[in-house]
Order: sequence, then C-alpha cells, then structure tokens
Amino acid sequence: MNLKPPPPRRHSGGSPMDELTDSQLNTVPTMKRNEEEEEGNSEIDVPKIRVKLPAQDIYGAVRPVCVKWYQMIHTHMFVNTHLHRSTYGLLIQNIVPPTVRLTFMALSRQGRIELTRLNYEPRFEIWCSSCNGLILESERKNLYALYITNPATMQHFALPPFFFPSTTAFTHSAIAYASLSMEYKVVRVYYQEEQWCCAIVTAGVDESWRRVCTQHLSFEAKELLRLKPLTTEGFVHWAKWGNYVLTLNVETEIITEYLVISLCYGDRFGDNYYYFSTVKYLSLLIRRRGWLWEVWEMKPETGEWTKLSGIEFTDRKCEILGLLCERDTIFKPVGNSESSIIPVGWLEYKEVFVYRFLSPVGKQSRICIAWNVRLKEYELIELDSSRNAYFVHRNSLLWLDGCF
Repeated sequence: MNLKPPPPRRHSGGSPMDELTDSQLNTVPTMKRNEEEEEGNSEIDVPKIRVKLPAQDIYGAVRPVCVKWYQMIHTHMFVNTHLHRSTYGLLIQNIVPPTVRLTFMALSRQGRIELTRLNYEPRFEIWCSSCNGLILESERKNLYALYITNPATMQHFALPPFFFPSTTAFTHSAIAYASLSMEYKVVRVYYQEEQWCCAIVTAGVDESWRRVCTQHLSFEAKELLRLKPLTTEGFVHWAKWGNYVLTLNVETEIITEYLVISLCYGDRFGDNYYYFSTVKYLSLLIRRRGWLWEVWEMKPETGEWTKLSGIEFTDRKCEILGLLCERDTIFKPVGNSESSIIPVGWLEYKEVFVYRFLSPVGKQSRICIAWNVRLKEYELIELDSSRNAYFVHRNSLLWLDGCF
C-alpha cells in the first residue's frame, strides 16, 4: 500500500503540545521501557491528548514532549486513529487571490463555529476536491500537471502528466479512496472529438492515465461531465441539471447513470437545485419559496433517493438581513430588490448547513450563515474574502509514498 504517515520533520512555530504539563502527560499511557517491549509498539494505546489535537498542531510541533512520543505520532496506528477521530468541516479557499492561506471551518465540541487558518499557503491552484485530508492542486500555467497535497503536513505528491492526443484538459478533477484496494485514485475530465471524456489514475501505482468507458452513457448524461465533480466515500459524482446523476465507482472504475427524483425532471439549468457531498451520501437541496429548502439524499451504491426533513428559516429572514446590513455595508436596500441566499454545504450532516449571501446588486458578502437545522438557531461568520470556494474536508496526517 502506498499510504504512509509523514516522516519526522521540524517546523518553526509553536503548538499546543508544547504547553502540556507533566501532570497532563501522566494521564495517558506511557511507553514501555525495555527494548523487547519497545519493539511491540503496536500494542501501546494511542495517547489520548495528541489524538484529539488538530493535525497541523501535531505535525508542526517544534519541541516534542518526548522522542518516543514524537516517533509514535508518525506510525500508521497513530495516523489512522487520528484520521478516524478527526472532525469533518468545510475547507475554504479565497478565489481572489488564490494563494491566501486556507481556512478550515468546523463545529467545536460545544457546538460553536470555529475558524482555523492553516499555515499552508497554496503553491498551486486548488480545485474543490478533498479526501481524508488530501486535496488536489493544479499548476496555474500548466493545466496538465496535477498534485495531491496535504495542507496540514504541507507535502505534495506529483501525479503523472495528463496527456491524451488532440484533447483539451479541464481543471475539473476529483480524488477518492478505493477502500478494498486501499488506493487513492484521481479522476479528470477532458474534451476530445466533440465529446466529454473521463480519465483516471491510481496514485503511486500508475505511470499514465487510463480512459474510463463512457460509451454506454446517454448524450444528456455525458454532458454532466463538464461540471465540477463531487466526492463521497468511494464514489465521484457529476450532477446539476437534467434527469440524471452520473456516479463513478472508483473501485470498479465504472460510471452509472442514476435518475434524479422526478421533481427535477425537465430543469435545463438546475438553478433551484444544489448538490453537495456529505462524505457518505450525495445531498440534494431544492429551493422552494422564500428561505425554504427541500432536502434529499442519494445512496451512491444504488442511486436510491430518500427525502429528509427540510430546512426553513423564512420567519427569521428580516432579523437576519437586519444584522447583515449592520455588519456589511454592501447590503443596503436597493429599491424593491432584496438580498438572496445561496447554499454552500453541510458543516455537519443533518445538523448544520452553511449559506452565503448575495446583495441586491449581486455582490457577494464576506459573511455567511450557519443554520442549525435541529435547534433552529444560527450564527453569522465573517470570512477573509467575499469570493471563496468551499468543500468538505477533514485535517489529517496522511501522505503518499513519494511526496516532496
């Protein structure tokens, strides 16, 4: 398997680990002392304190509490345990300029919104795809070059150059994990001979890209490939308009056409339909009236749709817009026009959804709103930029063999 934890490295800057006291350290299991027991590190419980720390704080520690512990956080056991305990949230990138540090939005244990600015400043152009803490980047001046990056450990993995004869490469790409083969695969769309096509590569295994069969797809379904893909566990999806959702199983590398719910039939542009990744399911929000949204989910394995509880906060609209006008000067009333709200994604599935605002004249706001579906409460969050890209993400310590 090509998946490995990162090797020990030194970084400048402090970390919450540096402030741990002896009394805190004594609350976790200690390393065994004799050499025979030291060889059996797999039997040692993972230190509870460090597992709960953010990935960027663990990896950026400049003064490790103890050498053995520092070695432990670079073992497969620790990295995998940390991954499964890490929190999902939204990774936010400024579109203009794209090199500004990334921001991670997540819920705290107390249910409050937390914004963490990662130390990583993108070297390349980031595209909206993330899987187990790994994201995709592309060179701005060379669209044929793709990189897998861990923004927490600041390591990159170069994928084979993308090249097919007489093709136009597009930046619409996605990364997904094939759990049975334990491999990461990257999918990319391109245009060749007046049709949309799809290629795939296995990170650390393949030296070139392979074409995914699309001959069985209808013309209408193939047109969906021009859209930005969404990733769920083991699947990549293309959806926005029309009667179909395209779903690629990254394990079998087979694309399937699934029918959308009948409510979406005949919509040529998908203006009232928004698809999102929820890690496990594909989520669909349908705008009804005012600030009312119908919510559906699709199982990637079967294409089966299930209706969930809707989202509505129309009765809080005047209150929210009043606060928005106080905090953002672009949201002043213009004639009979009013501000609109655009869905961004799930911060916590079925619990908290994030929206962004558009002013009456179409300008985007720095402020977004996190709506708690169950408690009917909200929180306004001010970001660094008004033009952002959002995608589901969780910080991790994972990396691929061959990183630089």
